[in-house]
Parts: sequence; C-alpha cells; structure tokens
Amino acid sequence: MSNLVTLTIASEAFLLLSFIIIILSSRNLKMNVLLWVILLIIGGAPLLYLAIDHVKNDYMDANIGLGLAFMFTWIYSAVAFIIAIILLVKRKRNNNISKEQ
Repeated sequence: MSNLVTLTIASEAFLLLSFIIIILSSRNLKMNVLLWVILLIIGGAPLLYLAIDHVKNDYMDANIGLGLAFMFTWIYSAVAFIIAIILLVKRKRNNNISKEQ
C-alpha cells in the first residue's frame, strides 16, 4: 500500500510540475490559467479516484483500472511536459529576439 501512495504522489507531482511550467511560460496568464487548471484536474482526477478506491476497498484480484489510470496519468504528464518545454523554449527564443532588436 505504501508503494501505491508513493507512486500516486510522484505521478501527481510530475503532472503538477508540468502544468506549473506551462502556466509560468504562457504569455497571457490570467486568460490561460483557468484552462490549464481544468486540464490539470482532468489529468489527475482519475488516478486520485482509483487510488483512493483501491485503498478503501481491498480487491482480491488485479485492479486493471488502477493500472490504466497510472498509464493515462503518465502519458498525460509526458505530453504536458513536452508542451511545457516547447513553450519555454519558444518564450526564451522570443525574449532573445526582442532584446537583440
């Protein structure tokens, strides 16, 4: 059970870190924050729900849904992290171009 809690916290932390980078690298902060928070909730809610469900109800068989929730969150986090890196590089490049002119 402690391994499940550790993996859940690490997965959600990586997802949160990705979205924090995206929010900080976006140009129009106030307009995009609500959208990014909604997307963060969509990405993290299935894993949290199924992890809490697994801890409360001790299933005898393998919990396939929990595994799929982990895979969904990891893929979602990876895509969000790639988008964050692209936005960060794009913002840095635009700042360098504006400083040169």
